[in-house]
Amino acid sequence: MQEQLLVVEDDVVLQLSLTAMLRREGFSILAARSVGEARVQLLREHPTVVLLDVGLPDGSGFEILEDLRGMPDSPLAIVSTASDALSTAVEALRLGAFDYLTKPINNDLLRAAVSRAVEHYRLRQSAREIERLRALEEAMRATARAAAHHISQHLTVIMGETQLLQEEIVDQEVRAGLERILRATEQAAQTLVELRAARHFVVKESTMPEPILDLDAAREML
Repeated sequence: MQEQLLVVEDDVVLQLSLTAMLRREGFSILAARSVGEARVQLLREHPTVVLLDVGLPDGSGFEILEDLRGMPDSPLAIVSTASDALSTAVEALRLGAFDYLTKPINNDLLRAAVSRAVEHYRLRQSAREIERLRALEEAMRATARAAAHHISQHLTVIMGETQLLQEEIVDQEVRAGLERILRATEQAAQTLVELRAARHFVVKESTMPEPILDLDAAREML
């Protein structure tokens, strides 16, 4: 899948030059020439990186940086400006810019900055996916323990009532059937003990929308 970049630059010639170069690098390019156009693009699309000019006809690129800070899964911003003042760079970084370039923009430096930003974005996405999976596993553990607790209470009742029946019934076939019920109940109770003690759950590939617990694998991890 192509990474999508948003180039926010009001200089038409420079914008065309930057977008052509970045397309040759394999990126899908969005373009904007003002704060307003950039906001529209950010509402419609979800770029990975924003190459952001500070001086725009209807405001400052810093306004876009402020917008990005409020987005739940914000793209990374590389700020560009004709000013080489240290205060501008400091302000950009304070507002959350990933990197800072001064004009005229060196293509090699831009490629390197974009490459770093894309890699950082991917790592950030991977970290979030790991956290999501950890939360899912914890939810599965909590659900399994709660279910095991309730089921074990019912099994206790079944075992107690079955044992009472065994003491009162003389028919051997019925007693044998009750014995089988007891053995099956004891095995089910042991499975619940293992389920409640499992530290990890392994899910099988499934066509179902929810993962299927692989209890055999979970048992091996005890």
